[in-house]
Amino acid sequence: MKALRNPICFLTRAQVLWAAVLLLAILVLPACAKKTAAPPAALPPPVKVAVARLENVPVQFTNIGVVQPVSSVTLQTQVDGIISAVRIHPGEDVRKGQVLFTLDPRPFVAVLLQAQAALAQARANVVVAQAKLDGYQAAYVDAMADWQRAQKIGTANGALAVTQYDAYKSTYDQAKANVANGKASLVAAMRAVDSAQAGVTAAQINVGYCTICAPLAGKAGNLQAYVGTNVKATTTNLVVINQMQPIYVSFSLPQADLYSILAAQRADPRLMVLAHAHGAPGPQLQGFLSFIDNAVNDSTGSIQLMGTFANTGEKLWPGEFVDATLQVAVKKNAVVVPVQAVQTGQNGEYVFVLKPGNIAQMHAVKEAFSYNDMAVITRGVAAGETIITDGQLNVVDGQAVEVVKHGLAGPARSVSTTGKSRTPAPRTTQPSAAPKDRP
Repeated sequence: MKALRNPICFLTRAQVLWAAVLLLAILVLPACAKKTAAPPAALPPPVKVAVARLENVPVQFTNIGVVQPVSSVTLQTQVDGIISAVRIHPGEDVRKGQVLFTLDPRPFVAVLLQAQAALAQARANVVVAQAKLDGYQAAYVDAMADWQRAQKIGTANGALAVTQYDAYKSTYDQAKANVANGKASLVAAMRAVDSAQAGVTAAQINVGYCTICAPLAGKAGNLQAYVGTNVKATTTNLVVINQMQPIYVSFSLPQADLYSILAAQRADPRLMVLAHAHGAPGPQLQGFLSFIDNAVNDSTGSIQLMGTFANTGEKLWPGEFVDATLQVAVKKNAVVVPVQAVQTGQNGEYVFVLKPGNIAQMHAVKEAFSYNDMAVITRGVAAGETIITDGQLNVVDGQAVEVVKHGLAGPARSVSTTGKSRTPAPRTTQPSAAPKDRP
């Protein structure tokens, strides 16, 4: 009996080839079915917008200032002594002429009594000198009459003895000398009265120095001497008094702003100065420009200015730092946009203007200055145009954007204004194309 053959051996070559093609098709078709789908189209970037508008914007120069009192007095004693009474509390408001300290007056009263006694003695000496002079003058009148009579009689023919004649002459000369001495003594006595009177006045002044009063109205600082303190004249400090109303705010501005300030002051001698203390509640306080230094500081290139404030509520405190703002003009109908809308690129400052169809278009702009988080634009944007204020990081010039109101990541940048122009914050983005200048 013959063995059976392998069934595959009965397949022809053509049948084997078709079987291989069929198997390859079975393996390839599932792979083709798993082909990757095409990515969806990119969505427009979300942005926030604002409308450029016209406003009357004040032109201001701002810098850090320091509050200074108009008058500041450090009280010291004018005489040595011991404090017997303190009639003031630290930090108290004082009136001009108010008694603050008292020294023990007894030593000075004793000196005053001595000076008054010396004055009384000097006045008595004047009376005595005047009485002596009166006697000398009476004796002089008699001696002069005798001497004149002796001269008429003479010594010829023995009418008057020579010795008697000489006696009259001697008496007259002595009386004349006594009158001169009496006048000199009277003058000396009167000068002694003047000297004694000066001693009394000096003693009275020293007694007055025992009562120390406030030379001005203001606020007292901390006490530096107390009851029982032994004070030295012009050496020991008692208390410092600062005048609070009115008060100064001193600040400096770059010399480049000086000519604008001078021109504005010629038009308005009382330019407005605003001040706001760091951390203080409430609005800015208003004063006026009262001082411009007569020279620019050559080491800093700045000019010192000073504003005067009424400070009726004592909201400004000596020595504290404030934001001082000098207003020199008001720019009428200025085009303003939020400061965060202005970006800085390789070719300068620019903004994205929203065109029909929500197409973002880059415009080169010129910013004059900023005020209250608004940038004043002098070129590149017209009032009424819609400006992108946030989301510029993903905006491409000439591409569409999506305007949203909420949910946009990334805060608006903060801007500090110092002087006429602000310094732009550093940028991490660059313009994707050259800005389109607008005439």
